Formats: sequence, structure tokens, C-alpha cells
Amino acid sequence: MAALLCLALVLAAPAAAQEDKAIYDQARADYRWLMKHPKAQEVYQNWQSLADRFARVYTALPQGPLAPGSLLWMGRIHAEAWRRFKRETDLYQALDLFQRLCNHFPKSPLADDSQLMLAGLYEEAGQIQQAYLEYLKVTVNYPRGDMAARAKRRLDVLEKDLALKQRQGDKPAAPTGPAAKAQAAEAQTKQVQAAQDALSEVKDLRHWSTPSYTRVVISLDQAVPYNSALLKKDLDHNKPRRLYLDFKGARLPAGFKDTVSIGDGLLQAARAGQYTKDTVRLVLDIKRLVSYKVFTLDNPFRVVIDCFGEQPKAAAQAKQTKRERKVPRGRATEKPPEVGLAAALGLGIKRVVVDAGHGGKDEGARYRGLKEKELTLDIAKRVAAKLKKLLGCRVLLTRDRDKFLALEERTAFANTQNADAFVSIHVNAAANHRLRGVETYFLNLASDEEAMLLAARENATTTRSISDLQVILNDLMLNSKINESNRLARAVHGQLLKQMGQKTKVKDLKVKQAPFYVLIGARMPSVLVEVGFITNSQDHRLLSSAAYRDLLALGIAQGVLEYANQLKRASR
Repeated sequence: MAALLCLALVLAAPAAAQEDKAIYDQARADYRWLMKHPKAQEVYQNWQSLADRFARVYTALPQGPLAPGSLLWMGRIHAEAWRRFKRETDLYQALDLFQRLCNHFPKSPLADDSQLMLAGLYEEAGQIQQAYLEYLKVTVNYPRGDMAARAKRRLDVLEKDLALKQRQGDKPAAPTGPAAKAQAAEAQTKQVQAAQDALSEVKDLRHWSTPSYTRVVISLDQAVPYNSALLKKDLDHNKPRRLYLDFKGARLPAGFKDTVSIGDGLLQAARAGQYTKDTVRLVLDIKRLVSYKVFTLDNPFRVVIDCFGEQPKAAAQAKQTKRERKVPRGRATEKPPEVGLAAALGLGIKRVVVDAGHGGKDEGARYRGLKEKELTLDIAKRVAAKLKKLLGCRVLLTRDRDKFLALEERTAFANTQNADAFVSIHVNAAANHRLRGVETYFLNLASDEEAMLLAARENATTTRSISDLQVILNDLMLNSKINESNRLARAVHGQLLKQMGQKTKVKDLKVKQAPFYVLIGARMPSVLVEVGFITNSQDHRLLSSAAYRDLLALGIAQGVLEYANQLKRASR
């Protein structure tokens, strides 16, 4: 199976690379359009959005072929933004990006361009001596590059200016009295503080773990580029294998708890430190690690690291004889293969996690006295009770009260509980109050525009971010149970329609697919159920009824039972 997974990753790589290239080319085209439209240039968000898109390409593959170009374009964009809006944060970011390209990709054809732009930006900022040194680096480090001649011309000009100032000597000596020294110290303090304020601040570091799975999440107050790498065991210094991530343009706040003891079967600890003045390094000390995945979530920005250990022996043995079917990439109308991996292994449903959407400060949809967070909790509790009776399995709730849970925490909980199925319950909403009905989703690329809009709402983000997320999914879906999730979704949806049909003529919105954050990284078949539209008068009336919510719960529970029976029949 490991070989099959590697092959799948190799096959997926060209597709992911093509999508990254498409994003990169479109961002370049949009930059050229922006430069031709003065009114659009007056909107700061236009510049920030462009920089974010290049940052996502760079973050996806920090050592890839598009990385140098992404750094250069980000630097140019922040430099242009600084010229128009005079925000010092843009100046610092542009200088940092140009310098990073020169440091990390010295052999890139773009390195001399970046070095020249770095020098020019220092010159524009009035730092003439620093600019002179940076221009000099162009001629020394890239003497045969096409930027050398331009750098020499600027050196000639700056040499005359610097020599003239030195000869004139007409500036009075810098004041040395106590008041002058105090002013200089205050100015320096302000500069340091301004540089610190421009950095993204780490907010928290959390983890969930079992002996075979660990999820670590680090949150920052704004998005930053990052890269990751594995370090071998260092016997000379008695250090274990380590996985580290560097967050450029970030800082740790005073008093931050920089070490989190984990001590499970995979990791010893997670340590965060201020590696350089503008880089935070997160280090995971490894005990045992087979593979890992890193991806980002937005609003707020956080980076999720999923670490995986050895899989159960039964699954490992089966993988030597069973061939994984190709993951379908089409629309949700495609039915899954007849026999999935879970069925082939003879695995049953022994543990189910039911997730009540939203909660706490996140109320979800709200309309005419009904709150999504309250409805989902009530239905989830009913589903749990019915599943215990129908299936005799253990059922766990991600929340059993009005409590806020981050999206990544819900899936992590299911993973750490070694769940065999994960069902997330939600209530829909729409500006068009005529929309009503039920729909069931599994994790995949969005099948239509409406699915993207719904995923954006449930993810508490924008459709633009959802579009970017689909690039990340190309890789993540290889480890997710898409075929099994498709089958579970169809079983649950069919039973929902059957049960609710006893009460009313229900609107069937079908089984669909979309990139829901709450389903990403789940190691078991996972679905998200939208049980009705709170904004529709008929659905609103039905959802207000405890008896109807009980029917909804029965439908979901019966669906999980049907899926479990499918697995049993297929394994005989």
C-alpha cells in the first residue's frame, strides 16, 4: 500500500504543479492589468490579494520551480504598495522578500533581478549607504548577469553623491548632549517597535494525539510563508529526528509557552522559538514517524501538521494483497466502486463520532428565533442515542454543550478516538428564502458553484479561499476515504429522505461534494449533512418541531446502520 500511495502522490504531483502554474500565471496577468488601471491601484486590498496568491504558490512548494518567481513578484507588489500607501510594513516585507530570494536561490536567473530591486528600494527609502552596498553585490555576485550594467550606473551616481557629502563636511557634528542621546534612543526604540509590529504574532500552539496519530496546530494573527523539512537523528548532540517549520515574518509574544510536551508514540514535544529576529521555528521532536502532512486553514491563519505512525497489522497485511481503486475525481453523481477498502478488510463500525456544527461564540445560521448551533446539538444528541440502540456501537460527540470548537479540532478528535465514521450535522441558510431541502456532502473538489458557496459559509471564509483550498486538496484527498465517504453519504442521504417522507414532502438536493475544512484530514469515512434551510418558512417550521428533529436523527442513524450492513455483506 505504501508503494501505491507513493505512486498516487507521483501521479497527483503533475496535476498539482499545473494548478500552481495556473494560479501563478493568472496572478501575473492580474498584476499587469492592475498596473494599467490607476483607479484599481488606489485600493490597497487589490495589492494584498495579489501578494497572497503568490504566497500560496510559494508556500505550496517552497523549493519548487515557481518559488523564486513567487518571491520576486511578492517583493514587487509590496514595493509598489509601499510607494502608493507609504505603509512601512510593505517596505519591510518587500526588502525581506528580495533578500530571501537572493539567499535561498543564489543560482536562480532571477537572483540578480532581486538584488538590483533590493538595492533600488533601499535607495528610494533614503538609505544611500546600504543601497550602495546592495548595488555592489550585484556587480560582485552576478558580474555576467544582465543587471550588472544597471548596477554599475547606479554605483557611479551614488559614489559621486557620497563623495560630495564627505567633501562638504558641512553638516554640524551630531549633538552629544543628554537630551540628544535620549532622542536618539527613543527614535531607535520606535524603529525596533515598528519592525516588531509588522511581524505576524504566534497566538497559540495546540495538539491532539494517540500512539499512531498526532495533530499539531500553530495559529498566527496573519498569514505568513513557511517551509518544512525533516532533520536526521543527531547522535553527536543526542538529538532525535526532528520535523521543523520556519515561519518567515513572525514573532513569539512575550510570555508565550514555547514548549508543549506530547510524549505519545509519535512525538516527544513541540517547541517554538524565535529562530531569527523575523522567523519563528517550530520543532517537533520525533519518536516514531511514518509520514506527515502539512496544510493551512484561514480565519484565523493556522498551520496544521498531521503526523502518522504505523497502521494496524490487519490493514497492513491486507494492503499487501488488495489493490486500491483509483480515487474518483468527478462529480458527486459518480457512484463509488462496489467494494471499498474498508469492506475488503472486513472492518465494521465500532465507533462513530457525531459532530454538532458550530457552538459557543460561533452561532452558525440564525433566523426568527432559531439558532443553528442549538438545532445541531439537539439533533446530534438524538443521533447518538439512536445509534447506540440500532448499531450497539460506541458513539462520541465532539461537543455535548454550547461550546466553541475550531474546525480542525473536530476532525482531530475523531482521529484520536480511532472512529470508524464521522458525521457532521449542520443547518443551511440562503438569501433566497424559497430554497429548502436536505443535502449530504463528502470531501472532494466542489461539484458546483452552490457547493462552493456553502463550503465558504461553513468554513467561515470566502469563495476565493475555497478556490485556493482546492489546490491543497489534490494531495490531501489521496489519504482520505473518498470512496467510503461517498458510500456513507449516499446511505445517510437515502435514509434521511425515507424517514422525513413520513412527515412531509421533502426537497431532495442530492449527494454532493465540496472542500469542507471540518472534513479535511479525517482518517475515516466522513460526511457533512445539511438537514434543512433555517431561512425557509416550511423548513423553519419543521426544524422547530422536536418530533421532526427526532425523525432527522433517526434517518441519519439508519443511514450509518445501512452503511455498516453494506460493509458486513461485502466482507462475507
